[in-house]
Amino acid sequence: MKLDNKNKLLIAGCLVLLFATYKLALSKTMAIQEEYGNLKSKRIQAQDIPEQLALLAQKEQYYDSIMQRMDIGDTSVQNNLLRTINEQAKVRNVKVIDFNPPHTHSFDDHKLLTHSIVLNGSYTDILQVAYMLEHKGSFGDIVHMDFEKKKDYRKRKSFLEATIFVQHIE
Repeated sequence: MKLDNKNKLLIAGCLVLLFATYKLALSKTMAIQEEYGNLKSKRIQAQDIPEQLALLAQKEQYYDSIMQRMDIGDTSVQNNLLRTINEQAKVRNVKVIDFNPPHTHSFDDHKLLTHSIVLNGSYTDILQVAYMLEHKGSFGDIVHMDFEKKKDYRKRKSFLEATIFVQHIE
């Protein structure tokens, strides 16, 4: 054999040995090293779980305090709105004349709910009730207020009646 053929066989043998070495030893070592890295990252994440639980507990307390401050219960928005109006009506000497079911309008993926409320009382008391509606709870925005002075001919007295539209998006 010539020197040329021997060199070619030597190079081919080295390539076969490199391939065999990779297949038998290095690929398994690299797979185990990758698995070790994954397990190490999972261990680090598992160490953070108590801190994350404590953080979630703090967030829960914070959101509960916000809900208590806004005086929102577990019932529907309509029930909370009616309860708040009744509480304010007792305090402010205002009468709730009418509380209609909400008018709904659907667009895209949202629902627009408009509650119509009719109150009877003095001007300042009605305004204070309206202020509390808009700022105390998350009932939505007051989009319209209509004041109308009416007269009761039987009693010969006039009174103020306000129609309030509260609108929110679900």
